[in-house]
Amino acid sequence: MKNSLIAAAILAAGLAPAAAVAQDAAAPAAETVAPTVGAKVFDPEGNEVGAVEAVAGEVVTVNTGVARAGLPTKAFAMREKGLTIGMTKAQLESAVMGAKAETGQAKEAAMVVDAPIKSSDGQVLGTIAKLEGEDVTMELANGDGATALFKKANIGLMPDGSLAIGMTAAAFAQAIGGSAPAAPVEESPAAE
Repeated sequence: MKNSLIAAAILAAGLAPAAAVAQDAAAPAAETVAPTVGAKVFDPEGNEVGAVEAVAGEVVTVNTGVARAGLPTKAFAMREKGLTIGMTKAQLESAVMGAKAETGQAKEAAMVVDAPIKSSDGQVLGTIAKLEGEDVTMELANGDGATALFKKANIGLMPDGSLAIGMTAAAFAQAIGGSAPAAPVEESPAAE
């Protein structure tokens, strides 16, 4: 069997969950705001929560120094001190840590023999053949019996509950010196 050690870098934004605490973080809207990177974020009492680390479309990443949370832009209001959300720093950090714990438990439950592992673009790369401590051996989907070895930390849990690595199928194929799995063909119902 051909063994490949793949150091799959999980893309934090794609596979590491950010707490989506939209309802909990919603501050009464005083006006429409457009958060900018570096802006300080405050709680309803005017205490600093953190700073805007990134803005991607309608998702604003707030970094408290301890945790990062992806919040929708509608969770922000402009108040006297500046950008405000409806949670304290401790509440936001607690929500993020709770979400990470839940995701970690769900990921651990999903890691079983024969579970598929997908690429970041959704293609099945193979299935788990063996689990040993922090090592995961994946039998490649190409059918030739080849395997790839991953660390559990390099496999993420997608929002749909499937396991995935932070590489596209093409990048994975290039890393192991093979070709990408064929994209699934969707069958359309036969016209009668």
